[in-house]
Amino acid sequence: MINGVFVLQEFPVSMERVQISSQPDPQTPSGALIHVPRYLGNLPFRVWKKMQDMVQNTPVILDPNTAHPGLVLSDDLISVRNSDYQPVPDNPERFDWCLCVLGSEGFNSGTYCWDVEVKQSQYWSLGVTTASNQRKGRGFFNTGVWFVEYGLYSGSGFRVTQKLDRVRVNLDYDGGTVSFSDPVTNTHLHTFTTSFTHTLFPFFSNYHSSSLRILSINSQ
Repeated sequence: MINGVFVLQEFPVSMERVQISSQPDPQTPSGALIHVPRYLGNLPFRVWKKMQDMVQNTPVILDPNTAHPGLVLSDDLISVRNSDYQPVPDNPERFDWCLCVLGSEGFNSGTYCWDVEVKQSQYWSLGVTTASNQRKGRGFFNTGVWFVEYGLYSGSGFRVTQKLDRVRVNLDYDGGTVSFSDPVTNTHLHTFTTSFTHTLFPFFSNYHSSSLRILSINSQ
């Protein structure tokens, strides 16, 4: 592990909710690496396709008060890597077993989207979880969490087998879906469908010394 110093900061963030307007189904770009016969007629895939044109870019900022002591966040609170344990307060919001950190803003309605650069990490998981989900002990991944993972096996998430550069998360709270895709190749990975009743937070888990980094949707 790479040594690092964890600096606990107060980083208040306020963002205006945006009104999502109805738009027609997006057109598949020429040359997009999508296996159309495989997904034709697949409802989760059609939902993901429609959401691509409806969602707005949602900047996600990490909450240092939730970060496991073995994680180091960047000063701008948009990247996280695994490192040596840091001397941080064992407050109720903080993970103490799973190497996870939450986003600073929760969602209880609306549609949101964010990208995560994952190419440097060999062991990661990311998605959304309920505000009330257990952060102490080993039970975090047992319930109230929807995510994809690479190089790990939690038993409850969707395992990605191919090496990716980025993952896009599309959350439609009112529609009850959270979808994951590869924005580089415009390929759908997985969609979870449920009825959300609790506030949801983005979450990120990194078991590698290289960083996961939250990106602007339009980043190159």
